[in-house]
Order: sequence, then structure tokens, then C-alpha cells
Amino acid sequence: MQNLQVARQLFTSPTQAFTLLKGKPVFALPMWLTLLGTIAVTAWYYSKVDIAWLQDQMAVAAKVPAAQQEQMAARMTRPVLLWGSVIAAPIAVMVITAVGALYFMIAGAITNMRYSFRHWFAFNWWASSPQVIPFIPSLLILAFSSTQIPQSSLQPLSLNELIFHRASGTPGYSLLSSLGLVQVAAVLLTYIGLRVWSGRSALFCTIVAVLPTVLIFGTWALFAFR
Repeated sequence: MQNLQVARQLFTSPTQAFTLLKGKPVFALPMWLTLLGTIAVTAWYYSKVDIAWLQDQMAVAAKVPAAQQEQMAARMTRPVLLWGSVIAAPIAVMVITAVGALYFMIAGAITNMRYSFRHWFAFNWWASSPQVIPFIPSLLILAFSSTQIPQSSLQPLSLNELIFHRASGTPGYSLLSSLGLVQVAAVLLTYIGLRVWSGRSALFCTIVAVLPTVLIFGTWALFAFR
């Protein structure tokens, strides 16, 4: 019940949602929706995509010499890509969320915002819950598209899909396919949550909320457009 209360308040009153969360740090709903959505989209994609076409796309993106492309294709079979991704993707989501919680716990300890790791783990799941939204259009894209589906198409709210439309292997493709409206919404929720949990100034909460995104995507951008 507590998960549903937080979810309902997140849509109508995010401030109240984070107030509830501070009292009882639950996270089952956003965690399972994110993990199951990640598994569903990943499994369907690698089950449906034209694997030979995808291997060519991956070879071009990785700038694999023509002489080695056949060896790469022999290794990157459908079962390998399917099961490797289905296993790795949810693990990656869990690790990223845990690392984010650790960042907030350390930042909180330094700035006198002392909450347990469980609190920050729950905080991070709910703050990043906008990542659940693109699963619906991604599944619709998989249902109605051909078998030659660029991986960036599964991120319909990314900057690449909305604005830039860069092809796989071109400078900035991976960065622009990973950055978009979902990240903006997550940073905004993080800011609101920090205001509720810390009671600190808008400037303080903005810096703490934005810093991880700036560091990650800023560093990525230094190499992405070369």
C-alpha cells in the first residue's frame, strides 16, 4: 500500500511523495517495474531484430576491421546477445542505482543530511522512476516495426530520437541516445526530494542533484564527439 501511495503522490504532489518516503523508505514498485521493463524490452529486441543486420551495425560502430568482422559475427550470435543482455541489463540498473544511493549517502554525511543507505536507495529508485515511462513506447515500436530496428529507437525520448537523428557509429550517437527527457525529469525529482529531505537552499539542492549527471555526461561528451 505504501508503494502505491508514494506513486500516486509522485504524480500529484512530489513533495508529499518524498515526505512519505522519508518516513518509510519503500522502493519495491519502481524497482520491479524498471527491472521487468528492462528485461521485457531487451529480450523482445534481441529475439526480433535481424541479427545479421545488427552484427553489421555493431561492427561499424566499433570500427572493426573487415578481416575480423566474420569472427565477431561468430561470437555475437543471437543467443549470446539475447541472454547476455537479459542478464547484464538489470544487473547494470541495480548497480547504477546502488552507486547513486552511495553518492547521496556520502554527500549527505558531508553536508549533515544523514539518512541510511536504505533511505537513499529508495530515494534513488523513486527519483529515477521516469525511466519506466519509455518502456511503453519502446514495446509499441517493437510490436509495429520491421526487424531492422536501431537500438536508439528503443529510447524514444532521447535527444537523438527527438532532435539529432544521428546514425549508429557517428560521433555523439551513444551519448545523445542516452540523454533526454527522462534524465531531465529524474534530476527535477531529485531536486524536489532533496529540498524535502534536507530543508536546504535551492542552490544547494540543485548542485547535489545535478552534479552526477554533469560529471557523467560531461565526461562522456569529451570523448563522444571525437
